[in-house]
Amino acid sequence: MKAYTFAPISAREYPTVSILDNPYIWGGVSFCVNLSERPYSPELIAAFAQHGIEWIHCPISEEAGADWLVALSVALPKMYLAYKAEKRQIVHCGLGNNRSRSFAEALYFAINRKELSDPYKGEVNHLIYNCRIGHLPEINELEYRLVAMTGLLPNWHIPSEEKMRDALVTPRSSQKNGSYSDDWLLD
Repeated sequence: MKAYTFAPISAREYPTVSILDNPYIWGGVSFCVNLSERPYSPELIAAFAQHGIEWIHCPISEEAGADWLVALSVALPKMYLAYKAEKRQIVHCGLGNNRSRSFAEALYFAINRKELSDPYKGEVNHLIYNCRIGHLPEINELEYRLVAMTGLLPNWHIPSEEKMRDALVTPRSSQKNGSYSDDWLLD
């Protein structure tokens, strides 16, 4: 669990209905990303609605491979838009120690174009650790994709969730002369 200072975002554990009433944790939150494989209960969905919290579910497991990139491709553009709108957001997994922190660090990189120092298992941060163990692409490719996912590269846009999932299920990215071609992201 961690509250970040670069943006109004926290990495947390899986929420309960009662914790949503805690103003120190959930006060002012208007966007939430659920990275847990566990879907929300109808009671929790109702509590989110009562508190005016928008949410998305991008389930990934700790042992996942390609689904990390799909989840990141769906969540990061929405996290970035929430950041630009100055919305307070929470990203959570089961315990708030790896998946959620990796996604918050991905947002940091997309905004600042540099790595956030948050040491994890001998690496600079969770994001780099998950690249090293194969959950995510090599760091150079991932960094390029992070900037592209948030629409910060010229002539790029944020594609629909369906288009991103299709593109990542059928990879069209290839390395050519040291650069990556992601024609599915081009206008």
